[in-house]
Amino acid sequence: MMMNRRRAWSFSQIILLFLLVLLISWTGLKAQVPDNKLVSGDWLQANLDRPGLRIIDMRADVRDYWSGHIPGAVYLDETALRWPENGVPGLLLPVEVLVRLLEQLGINKKTTIIIYTEINNYRATYLAWALDYIKHYDWAILDGGFNRWKNDNRPISRDYPRLTRTNYGQKVEPDDSVRVRLEQVKNRDTRTTVLLDVRSAELYAGERGNWKRNGHIPGALNIFWASFLREDGSWKDLKVIMDNLRELGITPEKTIIVSCGQGLMASHTYLTLKYLLKYPRVRLYDGSFNEWSNRDDLPVETGKR
Repeated sequence: MMMNRRRAWSFSQIILLFLLVLLISWTGLKAQVPDNKLVSGDWLQANLDRPGLRIIDMRADVRDYWSGHIPGAVYLDETALRWPENGVPGLLLPVEVLVRLLEQLGINKKTTIIIYTEINNYRATYLAWALDYIKHYDWAILDGGFNRWKNDNRPISRDYPRLTRTNYGQKVEPDDSVRVRLEQVKNRDTRTTVLLDVRSAELYAGERGNWKRNGHIPGALNIFWASFLREDGSWKDLKVIMDNLRELGITPEKTIIVSCGQGLMASHTYLTLKYLLKYPRVRLYDGSFNEWSNRDDLPVETGKR
């Protein structure tokens, strides 16, 4: 009789242990960021109260944030991520300054960061690329942005979250494999490297623009970044996008350097190539045409390809 009770108790313990492990596993899966770095409204709503989650609103106008935002979101203007370097405006902050900014937002090395804008998300992807640069890979973009969140009648708040400055937690060594500088663009091996300018065809051709010299970097190919998207900001069929890239010789075995005017739109294409199409070697030139065109010793071409 005593033996049966012991067996029954042991069996109960096993069941409880199994349920506990299942609960922990389910919780982990619930909060895990997808490999393609896009989270749905369902995912985010289910994780709004999860510890260690920081939501960042990067819409163009802070007044939109004041009018209503996703609960718990903090506001960050993308211009806060950039500064002038050697006279060139709009380059990414130095690593140590970027880390201090993240600390002010209550972010440390273990924080899961979810970023959104209105719909097209290119400001969000600039922060995402910056996070890759400092090797903070636990981030995602809200697919469809705030517009879809609102249209789906999900919760909206006007409350500002209380922020406590954190210690990021470790010294950051940047990942130079996702960023290139002017000299690297200038000396690139055109046999193995593609320079992709994702500005509009008119800007690429030099038919309009406000740079010191309009046009494009010699040898750059051109695809407009927004041509990958539908009107609602969602991506077109990935096979169609891949086929269009291949027609131009932009294939996964090559190193792809993406550029635009000053890195914002290029960051959107960076995400498309690296995380949706799984291109293994994608790098962003954040100086982009803004930096290149201001150097009188460097050539600029005009006309469409």
